[in-house]
Amino acid sequence: MTEPTGNGPESAERKRSTKNLGEAPVTARQRAYNGIRAGILKGVFPPGGFIEEALACEATGVSRSPVREALNRLAAEGFLELHPRRGAMVRPLSATELRDLYEVRRMIESQAVHLICQNRRPVPANMSELCDAHESTSTEDLLACVEINRLFHQALVAAAGNTVLTQVFDSLQANLTRVAMLSLQLGIGKTRQIEQEHRALIIALQAYNETRATEILASHLKPMPRLMDSLSG
Repeated sequence: MTEPTGNGPESAERKRSTKNLGEAPVTARQRAYNGIRAGILKGVFPPGGFIEEALACEATGVSRSPVREALNRLAAEGFLELHPRRGAMVRPLSATELRDLYEVRRMIESQAVHLICQNRRPVPANMSELCDAHESTSTEDLLACVEINRLFHQALVAAAGNTVLTQVFDSLQANLTRVAMLSLQLGIGKTRQIEQEHRALIIALQAYNETRATEILASHLKPMPRLMDSLSG
């Protein structure tokens, strides 16, 4: 893979958010959100630790008001827990929660594959575009790779055409993103392998080969049980 043209996930976020908005500038609120979220995923703000507003302001270069809004948004998404008089704590994930998360994710994505193949629904073009973006992203830029992976799987579930299924899957994104980042950091997931499996899954879906697509998906999700074993050990 080659080096990315931007500067990590914040740059990727800017490109996505401004693609259809005439290159509108990123707001202070969004910059605070991007910076704190990246800090959580990279482990700068570790699980169980509290995020000090002053430190977050300094790290993101914005004032307290946008930082507070960002913390509230991240709490609503499941990244943080807000404690009166103590502040925002990065929510830890237990081995049990990881196991439950894996089971629900497997069921949702397997059902999405089933619906796409059964109803012969079109496979979104942006899934292939995301594979191309993944290929052109540096393997060292873990956060950008995780973001691309998130968008790919959200596109897969959305392609099934079941609004409730999509809503449930979207509600899991905070934890799924943290798990994906941890998997890459521990060397359990491999970015190049992930991209290849994504491309193979697209081919199977385009052929409406449910058996093959389900097999690829099952193999693709194998790192999650290995991650749970690693954390439990």
